[in-house]
Amino acid sequence: MNGFEFARAEVLPWLLLVPVLAFVCWLLHGRGRAAAGRYGAGRAPNPWPPTLRTSALLLLGGLVWADPRHGDEVVQVERRGLDLIVCLDTSRSMLARDLEPNRLARALQDIRAVLPKLEGGDRVALVVFAGQARLWVPLTHDLDSFRGLLDEVDTDVVKQGGTDLAAALRKAKELVDKDNARTTAVLLLTDGEDLAGAGRQAAGELAALGVRVHAVGYGSKFGSKIAIGEGGKESFLVDRDGREVVSKLDDESLRAIAQPTGGEFLRAEAMMMPLVQLHRERLLPMQKRSYDAGEETGKQARFQWLLLPLVLLLLFEIATAGGRHR
Repeated sequence: MNGFEFARAEVLPWLLLVPVLAFVCWLLHGRGRAAAGRYGAGRAPNPWPPTLRTSALLLLGGLVWADPRHGDEVVQVERRGLDLIVCLDTSRSMLARDLEPNRLARALQDIRAVLPKLEGGDRVALVVFAGQARLWVPLTHDLDSFRGLLDEVDTDVVKQGGTDLAAALRKAKELVDKDNARTTAVLLLTDGEDLAGAGRQAAGELAALGVRVHAVGYGSKFGSKIAIGEGGKESFLVDRDGREVVSKLDDESLRAIAQPTGGEFLRAEAMMMPLVQLHRERLLPMQKRSYDAGEETGKQARFQWLLLPLVLLLLFEIATAGGRHR
């Protein structure tokens, strides 16, 4: 068996039931033979041959199902997928705790939750923004590297304060391949409001290319104070007049950004994993595009070696069944 492997190795433990089933088969045939002797029906057939044939059928069938493979072969592969551009708000208002443990940490958790759902051909990028936007991770297939860079995101990655949704969406627009825009989606994760409608205008520019913008709002309508740590002590953010700032989710602005592009607006406080839901309902049905084609080396399927004796034995059983019943 050196060099063999099984594509469905999880089937192999079930083959341990074959001896048990063989014993049950032997008992049934043995009871038939004993009954024939009691009622004078003549000499009953030996129970061992049918028992062995039944066991062989079960064993061969299980091995075929396990899909044995042996020997290398080169196959042509094609990677197909989407471009997903995540725009993540890292302004200090994302430190509000109306979502546990805070808005930014919850958004990062949601991004991590959707990464395992992405297919092999999908690419993902990350734009971080506050008062300005910054490309943190360019489009990549390397999800492990993406996770590593995601762990470094905090409210200090963009120094300029504020929440410029338009800057984030226009930075995402720079990543869009104009010839394949319909296989690209933008995910906007924020609690911010669209001041002066600049975000709606930027979203309209993406919609003109055929790109949909999906928005996920973090926060509540009631709002929350913004906890910050300074000098090892925790306090709340205050405005220029010394009043504590209360940050509220502006869901109307985000809905006005997403819906005209054909996208969807979701509130993070209303569901456990909004990005996973978006991926399942809106991203998976999207048209995929081919990124590249190449060759991969794999093991050749060898189930035919076992399928032939399985079929021959099964045909023998069918051909001789009538005579045995008589």
